Amino acid sequence: MRFGKWLLFSFYLLLLTKFILFKHIPELNVQQLLDKSELALRWESANLVPFRTIQLFLTPSPLTPFVRIQNLAGNVLLFVPLGFFLPWLFQRCRGFFRTAGAAAAVSCFYEIVQLLFGFGSLDIDDLLLNTAGGMIGYGLFFLMKKALLSVSVHL
Repeated sequence: MRFGKWLLFSFYLLLLTKFILFKHIPELNVQQLLDKSELALRWESANLVPFRTIQLFLTPSPLTPFVRIQNLAGNVLLFVPLGFFLPWLFQRCRGFFRTAGAAAAVSCFYEIVQLLFGFGSLDIDDLLLNTAGGMIGYGLFFLMKKALLSVSVHL
């Protein structure tokens, strides 16, 4: 059973990495990755203002509903499994704030990798939405645990 949990978690992490880092692979060579001016350009395009991107997707604009949903709900939904897996696999993540902190740390890792390697753009709103997804996943874990405990008490 334990091996199966870890196998599922590993598969989830591979999918998460594919969806976050490799959705659009830029045609960069090693020279460009090491070029400080390229990094400076990526840093200048980063969004460090909370709710700026979220507001962009919620206000009227030419963006299609699909693009809006993909960006808002997608960022949340991608991290729901993480919020479930963390307390399921790690005793130390059985608390809400530890799970939220771990989800934020994982999201921050992906955002920094996007900044450094140009696989996307660093956006504080992605961090917020990803963390919210992790918190929802923790809530689902907690509800499932509570339901299983109540079922086992009644048996």
